[in-house]
Amino acid sequence: MSRRSRPSFRDEAFVLRTYKLGEADLILVLLTRDNGLIRAVAKGIRKTRSRFGARLDRFSRVDVQIYPGRSLANVTDAATVATYASPIVADVDRFYAGAAMLEMAQVFAAEPSSAHSIFFLLDAALQQLTTSALPPVSVADEFVLHGLEVAGWEPSLVDCAQCGKRGPHRAFHPGAGGAVCVTCRPPGAFTPPSAAVHALWLLKKGRHEQAAQVFRDQQGQDIAAQSHRLLLAHVRQQLEVGCPAYAAL
Repeated sequence: MSRRSRPSFRDEAFVLRTYKLGEADLILVLLTRDNGLIRAVAKGIRKTRSRFGARLDRFSRVDVQIYPGRSLANVTDAATVATYASPIVADVDRFYAGAAMLEMAQVFAAEPSSAHSIFFLLDAALQQLTTSALPPVSVADEFVLHGLEVAGWEPSLVDCAQCGKRGPHRAFHPGAGGAVCVTCRPPGAFTPPSAAVHALWLLKKGRHEQAAQVFRDQQGQDIAAQSHRLLLAHVRQQLEVGCPAYAAL
């Protein structure tokens, strides 16, 4: 049975993006647990007396009632399952990192086969963002690394992305797929500090304590920034997206 043929259904979701519609409505881009990306209208949500508007926060996991439509679905009810909003919106760096993760979740979930996995990755990443000792940008980078893995575009961070020669290697080229050996190194390859690539590897492996040690001082903050720039270059090259919120970190 297709989604449109059902009268209504409930699913858990994250609100990834919103657009104003008329004087009181919002168009929501939802990442649902079981039905992928859905564009839906929440009518009257911008009115001060809206009963469920506050529950549709971008950093909350919500259970929503959805009525399919020809072009846009309708959301008529929402109940909070888990919320990470308070600590995220209270800190500007966490807020921008969270916004970047929502942006990238929409990119990764555009492939229907990936959406279910991205939903749970996003849930875990937002929760981590509220408590982690890592810089918020690095929490976002870890989410992106796992999203790239699900999408099949993860960078090679140790062995050569071209010939498979065992690394680590000094050069990194986004178009080549990550780390590259001396033989395979294309023109224009980066030669980043080895710590920057290693930090991405630690994040990818979930070694948070070790990564936090790398990022612990001012020099570590510089490494986190360099790691982010490498990963951003890889994302732009491989996915061909602008990702302005992620780029702004």
